[in-house]
Amino acid sequence: MDVRFRMITELEALSKRIDKIEKQKADEVLTLVEILSNATFFGEIKKAGCEYAKEGQCSFFILADKAKGKIPIVSDCRVSQCSESSLHCHLELSNITCALCEIKHHQATAPVSGVQLKPKIIGEKRLKRSRKRR
Repeated sequence: MDVRFRMITELEALSKRIDKIEKQKADEVLTLVEILSNATFFGEIKKAGCEYAKEGQCSFFILADKAKGKIPIVSDCRVSQCSESSLHCHLELSNITCALCEIKHHQATAPVSGVQLKPKIIGEKRLKRSRKRR
C-alpha cells in the first residue's frame, strides 16, 4: 500500500509540474504574439510614411553585393530609380524591419534624403581606425 500511495503522490506532483510548464509556455506564446502584433502595427505605419520604402526594399540601405549571401534579408536591387550604379543589394522590407528602423522620417529641419550606408566602406573605416590604435 505504501508503494502505491507514493507512486500516486509522485504522479500527482508530476502532473502539477507539467500543468505549470504548459501554462508558462502558453503565457510566453501570448506575450510573443502581442509583441509581434505591436511591431507589425507600428512597422506598417512607419513603412507607409517612409520615403525609402520602395518596391519591397529599403532604398536607404545600399549594401555591397557580397552581403547577399551573408545577411538573410538582403536581395538584388529592384528599386527602379536607384541612384547607385554599381552592383549592390538592399534590405527586404517587412513591417518588423520597419518597426526596428531608427530613421527619423518627419524631420522638418534636417531631411535625410541622399544618405547612403555602405557596409563595405564602414568596415574599411573601422579597420583603419583599429590599425591606428595599435
